[in-house]
Amino acid sequence: MLAYIIIEILMYTGSLKSLFINLLVPVTSYIIVALALNLVVGVSGELSLGHAGFMSIGAFTGVIVSNVMANIIPNDILRLVVSIIMGAIVAAFFGFLISIPVLKLQGDYLAIVTLAFGQIIKSLINNTF
Repeated sequence: MLAYIIIEILMYTGSLKSLFINLLVPVTSYIIVALALNLVVGVSGELSLGHAGFMSIGAFTGVIVSNVMANIIPNDILRLVVSIIMGAIVAAFFGFLISIPVLKLQGDYLAIVTLAFGQIIKSLINNTF
């Protein structure tokens, strides 16, 4: 919270360069993914390599929901919250779909399946957009 306040003060006083301001969004996204990966690998002990696929699904869903809701919800903060919630719901749904066939896998086999899922999502996004 303290870091957020300091960055906001520096942004409004003009002390930050535009490059640093533009890097804030990707850095915060990667921090969220690193925390999620720490929970899965560090706490539960399972090796999952599909986080990039789930992150992509959630991010694209959030962007699409935000664009659709631009005229319906003019408040940016509320639209951001709705987009994050919808992105999380859709990513959780795809996680549930993936968990059905791989429920009994552990260790290296789970890592291979999740890596394949991440690559499938990457291929779909590259060929669609």
